[in-house]
Amino acid sequence: MTNSEEKYNYFYFPLILFIYLACFAISGYIFEINLGNDDYQTWNIGFNPSDLDYLKGRMNGFQAGGPNSFADLITITSVYSLFKYKNSYAFFIVPIALIAVIVTYSRFSLIVLIIFTFLKFIKEKLYTQLLVSILVLSIVAIPLGVYERFVNDDNNGISDRVLMLETSADYFISSSLEKKLIGNGSNQLIFESNNIYLYDEFEKNPFSYGPHNSFIFYLINYGIVGVLLYFLIFTKLFKRKLVFDFNLITIALFFILSLSTDLLHNHSVSWFLYFVYFSYLKAEK
Repeated sequence: MTNSEEKYNYFYFPLILFIYLACFAISGYIFEINLGNDDYQTWNIGFNPSDLDYLKGRMNGFQAGGPNSFADLITITSVYSLFKYKNSYAFFIVPIALIAVIVTYSRFSLIVLIIFTFLKFIKEKLYTQLLVSILVLSIVAIPLGVYERFVNDDNNGISDRVLMLETSADYFISSSLEKKLIGNGSNQLIFESNNIYLYDEFEKNPFSYGPHNSFIFYLINYGIVGVLLYFLIFTKLFKRKLVFDFNLITIALFFILSLSTDLLHNHSVSWFLYFVYFSYLKAEK
């Protein structure tokens, strides 16, 4: 492979990854492709049937974390591609991104994707692309049950997440100074709704439970010291003049999505954060 070919592959790798993820999500949903359980034995790789009347099923990818993490990865790679490549690419990036995230039925990822898409279109005055996106969203939202997904708290999903978040935050606030500083360590506690269990005594699959917030997860497991050490990775962001290009926007997107997911410590997805960050540092040089 020549040097020019390597540069070409490196340049278009995020777009190729996005297309692959989105096409797998859409085709898997249409044809109900099921490739078996993931390593955590919690979700199917591919189509996951639903017992809800308005929802045929949810799509999951090859990564850990289930449909929500799959939606996060699609959202991240689509926003990265949207802000990096030619504006004309938006005509195919945004419609397939919206449909792909919708079939995962991840509410927060869809909201974030819509916000960043609209910001891009308004900033660049891409009103035709904006109208196309609104049209696509309007056409697919009703038959795919998007409205019902947002207004119904299916299986207490939203309320459970709120309880896990409140319980984990209260636990950290009320913990000892030592635990606040250095944490409890990895694989020590499980948060289920408003209950706290020791990891070794928890009888259910531990990978489906909270706190569903990466920042609180790091504080409880590794303490304030651990969180500060983690963010030392990103100190160069604050030593330079911030340029809100596609790299910095994607880094910000990671942190926003991590408010509602385990994204930062889900290394089957978070690797892309470091790819983007070090690409940003390389570009600055």
